[in-house]
Amino acid sequence: MVISNEKVMDALNAWLRLPTVTQEYATRVITSEFLAQYPRPALAIHRIEFDDGTIDFAAWRRNRINIFQRWRKLETPEHQDKFSALIPAILEAIRKDTPEVHKRVTAGESIEYLVARLMKESTEAANAPLLGASLPDFERECDEAIDALWALRNGYRRKFQRCDQ
Repeated sequence: MVISNEKVMDALNAWLRLPTVTQEYATRVITSEFLAQYPRPALAIHRIEFDDGTIDFAAWRRNRINIFQRWRKLETPEHQDKFSALIPAILEAIRKDTPEVHKRVTAGESIEYLVARLMKESTEAANAPLLGASLPDFERECDEAIDALWALRNGYRRKFQRCDQ
């Protein structure tokens, strides 16, 4: 399965919007996954953590700059090639850290994924008042369920529009 740079960019942005994920954290996890690949492409990604537990902060900074401030912009063909070469490491890092974001990217907009998402979100919305959630939490859960319902509705419409053509 081929996943476009834009799709991975969306996943990366969604991952970075999570409160627990910073560029520094993402850089560390992506670097680790990149270095675990075999064979791996020739990219300017340097080892950050050593076996003795020491950290090379200069390498960490260089990797963050390359990943997030150069290649992610996709401004040149070279940036696009480098970002494309990094896609397997990015997807694996996201899969291990936040499986839900990974599923959204790799499952695409399949009806099965959209139905599963709706079931999850609507269950969480129904459980919120039963568990005594605060009003803002309940509202958020309801909004997420509504978003999932609209995503399913639009995905199903797109499916039938393609079939009708």
